Amino acid sequence: MPDLDAQVKNEGIRILRLCEDLCEFILSGQARKTYLHETEHFLEHIKKSLKAIDRFIRKSINKKMAPPLAKAKLKELDLIREVLSWIYTFVKEAIDADTLSIPYSLTIFLNHTATELQKPDKVSLVVLGSSDLMYYKYNLKRLRDLTKKLKKDVIKNYPVLPEDIGILKFPYSSAQEALVNCILFHEMGHYIYEKTGLQDVFYNDIKNNLIMFIRSEVGDKGIKNLPPWKWLLNYVANLLLRWIDEIFADIFAVRVLGPAFHLASLEMEQIITTGIKRNRNFSGTHPANDFRFKTHAKWLTDGDWDEIIKDRTPQVFEQLKICEKLQFENGDYTINCKSPLSDSNLEGKLHNWMLQEFEKMVIRVEDELSSKLKNFEKPINDFKNNDILVTTYLEHGVVPSTVYNENKQRCHPNPTTILNSGFFFYLTSMDALLEKVQSKDRKIDKRINYEKRLNQWLAKAIEDWQILLEEGKL
Repeated sequence: MPDLDAQVKNEGIRILRLCEDLCEFILSGQARKTYLHETEHFLEHIKKSLKAIDRFIRKSINKKMAPPLAKAKLKELDLIREVLSWIYTFVKEAIDADTLSIPYSLTIFLNHTATELQKPDKVSLVVLGSSDLMYYKYNLKRLRDLTKKLKKDVIKNYPVLPEDIGILKFPYSSAQEALVNCILFHEMGHYIYEKTGLQDVFYNDIKNNLIMFIRSEVGDKGIKNLPPWKWLLNYVANLLLRWIDEIFADIFAVRVLGPAFHLASLEMEQIITTGIKRNRNFSGTHPANDFRFKTHAKWLTDGDWDEIIKDRTPQVFEQLKICEKLQFENGDYTINCKSPLSDSNLEGKLHNWMLQEFEKMVIRVEDELSSKLKNFEKPINDFKNNDILVTTYLEHGVVPSTVYNENKQRCHPNPTTILNSGFFFYLTSMDALLEKVQSKDRKIDKRINYEKRLNQWLAKAIEDWQILLEEGKL
């Protein structure tokens, strides 16, 4: 018979060593003092967590245990290990996330924007790098639930992961890209969506409406011949909730930032190697691209961007208007996932019902965002005042932090204007800059060089705006 008391001691010692190593690793990283405040805040939480675990385990293995108590203690140690496995996932990436390896100025502006929107609640968006080519927001619900369970059932003084912390990831390959990193506004939208509580509301509605739909199609007797109810609900709810999360984040990014987000989305699609193209199929993780662009078109129109997009990027404008005309009722969209239903006719009806439900959810999301952002100034207002000035400065290779209008008045363009003007400039006016540059480089190398510089100028302008804001000079 195994010595359970010895197992508890051995497992406890291994966890203590892991906690000690992680604490030393965090301290060595913090010695560089190159973190953003949000990353420092996150790492401090992890250190407090590790100390709480350390104190608990030292008390647990300090005395001999009877078998029943030892069994219970091993279960507690399993829960601690699960929490530590999550913590371990983030620690190295957080340690690496200093101001030289992340889009520093954009990260500061993201946190500023989220803080303004979430007041009086605190916000701490941690931006970490990834070897992937994709952007995403970590779903911290599982970790938060685990820390709550750990505090409730095991370590009474364990610090639950704060609700204000969100973790966004971007590709390391885009660390110095101000323009493509506009995708981060979409990832911030996922964080804002999480705070609305809409997901739980939608889940309950999906469950109730799905029951009514199935009963109307097959009757109470027919339900017995369907797959287990949980399978069907899981299939429907997983798809609808993922799609609506993505649409909320898209609408948020378009409303808060403007066309720069849509342009960044198009830019990302061109470099992704998985063959993703504009399509009308809803996948297991995302709505159809053309539906997303249809939503972008609607909110860009609402933001008064139509004439500007049409003038600067007519092809983009034309694509948006094509997508805007697509309709669910015309059969313009399909779902490319296989449901657990064996009856293809019923599967087709189910998919049509799901798209109708999704359309209703989108309307509710739009209402939620309209209400949440009603006092948030539209980016177009500052853009109209400063776009020409920003563009002129960029044509001459000057960082557009402080610009002077025709009356020689000093202006400080908002970061949203800097990004939108910068993106239009990148797509349509780089030649105007390159013609002014004296260089022996080949044309392609010259273009690559000045595209990098353009991103650096835009990032510097955003950073300067942030400094002026903190100093109360705006």
